Amino acid sequence: MELRFIHKDGLDAAEVVSDEYADVYLDIRAEPPYNSGPNFQRHRYLDRTRRQLEGKGFHLVAARDGDVLAGFAFGLTFPADRWWGGDVTPPPAEVLAEEKFAVIELNLRREYRGQGHGRRLLSELLQDRPEPWAMLLSLPAAPAHAMYEHWGWQVVGTVRPFPDADLSDVMARPTPH
Repeated sequence: MELRFIHKDGLDAAEVVSDEYADVYLDIRAEPPYNSGPNFQRHRYLDRTRRQLEGKGFHLVAARDGDVLAGFAFGLTFPADRWWGGDVTPPPAEVLAEEKFAVIELNLRREYRGQGHGRRLLSELLQDRPEPWAMLLSLPAAPAHAMYEHWGWQVVGTVRPFPDADLSDVMARPTPH
């Protein structure tokens, strides 16, 4: 299977709040350790993503296998001195002081995993980013956490973005230039 990677910015990426994208998100969030918890419900995904879509630097990469949405990734820019919200540990000063690209979602259907597509999807999302840092949140028990560490991401703190959310690790790394 040969995936096509499609890039869209800002409101041109409004398809990310469609049922097609929400269905992929929900399929993945039904797996452990997410187990369809309160933060991983359709209305929460759609509400969050609608707000994020209007954020500075919003960028979406969709991975398509023909007409099938195999996966997607998106993120947006956090300005210097902005960090994650909620209950957080203090951020590293050198990361906080710079603009950062926050990877909000990286989702790949199960049948496409283990073939390098996830790494490519993240690489496509981060290519040519002007921000010096990229960051993301990952549940320590999620299989993706070890994958991120293998790819060079480092844990720089923790965050509970919502009162009913699980504690996530904040992971960061310099963006590729």
